Amino acid sequence: MIPEFFKDREIFLTGGSGVVGKAVIEKLLRSCNVHKIYILLRSKPKVSIEKRLEDIKKEKIFRRLHAEKPQEFDEKVVAIPGDVELPMLGITDEYLKLMENVSIVYHSAATIRFNEPIKKAIRINVGGTLEALKFAEKLEHLVTFIYISTFFSNPYLEFVDTKIYESPLNWKLCLDLSRREDIDEETINIITSKLIVGFPNTYCFTKNLTESMVNDHRHKLPIAVYRPSIVIQSMEDPEYGFPTTLVGAMALFALPGAGIFKVIHCSKDICLDMAPLDFTTKSLLYYTMKTFAFYSTPAEGRPKEMPVFIVSSYKHFNVTLRQYCDMIEKFNIWHQKPLEKSLLLPGVNYTDNVVWYHILFYIQHLIPSLLVDFLFKVSGNQPVFMKIQRKLYLTMEVVKPFMFNNYRSNGITYAKEMLDQLHGTDFNMDALKWTPKYTRNVAVVLELAANCRDVLFNEDPSTIPRAKIVLKIKIFLYRLIQLYLAYKIYNRFVEPFIANWNTRENMENLNVVAN
Repeated sequence: MIPEFFKDREIFLTGGSGVVGKAVIEKLLRSCNVHKIYILLRSKPKVSIEKRLEDIKKEKIFRRLHAEKPQEFDEKVVAIPGDVELPMLGITDEYLKLMENVSIVYHSAATIRFNEPIKKAIRINVGGTLEALKFAEKLEHLVTFIYISTFFSNPYLEFVDTKIYESPLNWKLCLDLSRREDIDEETINIITSKLIVGFPNTYCFTKNLTESMVNDHRHKLPIAVYRPSIVIQSMEDPEYGFPTTLVGAMALFALPGAGIFKVIHCSKDICLDMAPLDFTTKSLLYYTMKTFAFYSTPAEGRPKEMPVFIVSSYKHFNVTLRQYCDMIEKFNIWHQKPLEKSLLLPGVNYTDNVVWYHILFYIQHLIPSLLVDFLFKVSGNQPVFMKIQRKLYLTMEVVKPFMFNNYRSNGITYAKEMLDQLHGTDFNMDALKWTPKYTRNVAVVLELAANCRDVLFNEDPSTIPRAKIVLKIKIFLYRLIQLYLAYKIYNRFVEPFIANWNTRENMENLNVVAN
């Protein structure tokens, strides 16, 4: 079904170096016989787009592809020089001619920094999408344009449905403001605080604006909006428990294993809405077919609303973050697959009390990092851990709204349909059936820990036995320190207090009471 639809097609993708972009490229190359995949790449100082493409090729997400189809990437992936902030994405007429047979466009490029300055966020997320739409209008053979948004584009809602919600502001006005040079940065920041009321950050706000803009183009292009929630590790494909990147939700899992991230400030019943990487990729390709079928229907016979698709774990996997952390602790996941290079013992605490959170952060994050950085500096090395802790603290402050609010939805759009129609294919969604099963999730998490060592921390699996020995030594030293501190506390405070009971004066008072 899906392979037949994509056979011999030419596809254009922005954001090809991102998590979703690389997963889409990998799946199309490994499971579909596409003709070409063009990816927009921006050259960086001293790094050409050819070098960037070669770096992408070396990413570990492609190792299964390279093993099964060694020449596929080189033969079918083409880098297109450009920039989403430039008119027509900065694509020259020469490359436009090269891509004249493109029939599918995935626009995934965006700044995902939650605290991005508003001007830049609008220019990239809104303005970049507008230029991608203008580019798509030049494609004579276009059958589908998918805008990759986020499940959290309407964070003021408790229930998110598969429809476009009215944006609080006009996207044209906001885009015009972002491009004006007569308004200084301070004024823009003041305006920002007024603009994003109801939005926890500029990322969600600009994604909301962009959806409104895309909706305005629904009569010009065969377009749809795709809203995945927080993209996490894969369940099965391309590998069991393959991790995404060392930011976001993956950091909540991986950094406690490294003994760097020790306390989470979150609600007791928070269920982070997540989208496994392979669910995200497979569903996106299925929705591409659905969008094509939607616009193949005569205009008078199809709904007036633009197709919107959601990948949300709600109704499929309602395990709280605390239950997830407890599962990791209960089965000693990071003790079975310990990291060779780590700071403190693996593990994490969580609290919804802001005062207790800051106390724990100070004791478990700042003090150890200060000590280690001091040792680094004395030994002539560059201190790094306080910079990491500062970034962690600011990140947790930015994502705080998502740690205290649960969002509801109807789950994955067309979940049952995909389960039935894709069963037995390389695009099956069978893992949906066992996501609620506790033991299967333990197995995936164990594989995830092993893959985190390999993919995110670049630690060879052969080092696990040595890492286990190092961890046992750390635990032994930790217990010694605990005993020493307990002894010092007893010696300094408890023993003098008890000794005071045995003084002559106290004994005489006791005898008086007895008589």
